[in-house]
Amino acid sequence: MRKAKRIEGDLISHKSKLSADARLIVALMKKQPQKKDELCRRAGVHLSTFYRLRPILEKKEVIRETEEGYVLWDYNEKEKVVIDVVNRWKSLGFRYPTVEEIADETGLAPEEAKFLVHKTKKETGWFMPNEGIIESARERLGEVLVCAARIRNLGLPKVREDFSYDEDVEIIKEAKRFLEEHTEMLPKLTEDPEDIPSMPSEALKYLGKNHKPKDRSRPNLRAAHY
Repeated sequence: MRKAKRIEGDLISHKSKLSADARLIVALMKKQPQKKDELCRRAGVHLSTFYRLRPILEKKEVIRETEEGYVLWDYNEKEKVVIDVVNRWKSLGFRYPTVEEIADETGLAPEEAKFLVHKTKKETGWFMPNEGIIESARERLGEVLVCAARIRNLGLPKVREDFSYDEDVEIIKEAKRFLEEHTEMLPKLTEDPEDIPSMPSEALKYLGKNHKPKDRSRPNLRAAHY
């Protein structure tokens, strides 16, 4: 079997000449973990060939099976956990998490969380957020969640009629995403625009505290009705 280092270099440009075991390794270099059907499809290997090669590759400590699929032998599952947490914070919290937040969510010791997040930052783009970034992200998330709740209650046309998002079109775009994918994070709104929305725990995890929305009511309206 060809060595992974050689595959990563000159052999990758000659895929048609790669053996089946080499193609499996190359496929796992690009993405880990993978279920056997996906791995065979990406590697261009028949399932029967995979079943023939699997015990050989496992015995040679080249690949191994995890609960989530097959990986290369040196794959670090803790690294994947950290990557997933970082990506989730970027998607839901509009910023990268701090080392402390990563440690809290993963159960890792802060020192290990710090080591792993630095080790994987080429894959995530992670950097330590400062207070300004944290506050800006909190403000954006709060506005997105309130907008999503308004759309859920009133419908998008009515929200655009009653509330001004003219200068924050991205807020509506993100609100629609949260409304479709993360309704558990949306607050319950009252008819009193002065009330601070009650955020669910799923949202407070990323907000840190309740959010008082900006006054976006149209000037010709006496009050905004949620």
